[in-house]
Amino acid sequence: MGRERAVLRERMTARGIRMTGPRRLIAEVLEGAEHHLDADAIFRLARRRDPGIHRSTVYRTLSRLTRLGLLDQLDLMHRDGDRHFYEVRPSSFHIHLVCMQCGAVDEPGGPFWDQIKGRVFEESGFRAHAARLEMGGTCRNCAEQQVLHEE
Repeated sequence: MGRERAVLRERMTARGIRMTGPRRLIAEVLEGAEHHLDADAIFRLARRRDPGIHRSTVYRTLSRLTRLGLLDQLDLMHRDGDRHFYEVRPSSFHIHLVCMQCGAVDEPGGPFWDQIKGRVFEESGFRAHAARLEMGGTCRNCAEQQVLHEE
């Protein structure tokens, strides 16, 4: 998270979205996020900077940006029930590794994951413009704690 600084505002402007104060603020919250945020968290963070922002504005903006392909809406293995989380659609392929014990989310990227996308094209002819993969399991820290408790 936090890799896509100022990219969302640039993409919004390029798509012809009028940059109102609330939209700019919501984009800044998303661009500055250090972890995945749900709509309520985005609303709370935006409201700290602008107490006049409306919850409905946040929800409408998130819906529109997701529909336009500027944001990804994630369920992160439903670790928090039916909540959805948002991130600026990344420019490179990455996956979400979700620890089902502690809730930690890791986002490895790099050449290996790009190779997977390339293999999909080679084997099926499908050209992926966007890709998202989520894996649920146990993070390294939880696995190490589990081993310590078993000894």
